[in-house]
Amino acid sequence: MSQELRFNHVGPQFKVKDVADAVAFYSTALGFEVDYFSGDPPSYAVVFRDEVYVHLCSGDDWAKGLGPSAAFIAVKGIAELWEHVEEFADIEMIYPLDDRDYGDEVRFSDFAIADLDGNILRIGEPIKGERRTIKSKK
Repeated sequence: MSQELRFNHVGPQFKVKDVADAVAFYSTALGFEVDYFSGDPPSYAVVFRDEVYVHLCSGDDWAKGLGPSAAFIAVKGIAELWEHVEEFADIEMIYPLDDRDYGDEVRFSDFAIADLDGNILRIGEPIKGERRTIKSKK
């Protein structure tokens, strides 16, 4: 393959019941902005924050029959994001922020939440060097 070939980013595509509600969740809970919004009522949207894009499509769109999906999002400044996420009582917590050792010297401070439709977002920051301790207040 040529050196000019480059992958720019990956954007998971999540099936949601209500695109407008999903956009509101990603905007409020995680600070995403709207890149694209289509349909009346909305059937497709793309939200983004920095270089991370999430595609949201209604159940009547192409994803008919698919169940909840999952994505991992790498961040910098996870403690600040976690403090923001903890403020939202209606967020389904899969597991709280903690430092985790995944073996082979792979360590992350991470947490996982579900959006309104059960799509799971695991959000983490790599731990380099000494183990640090950031824990959930909950």
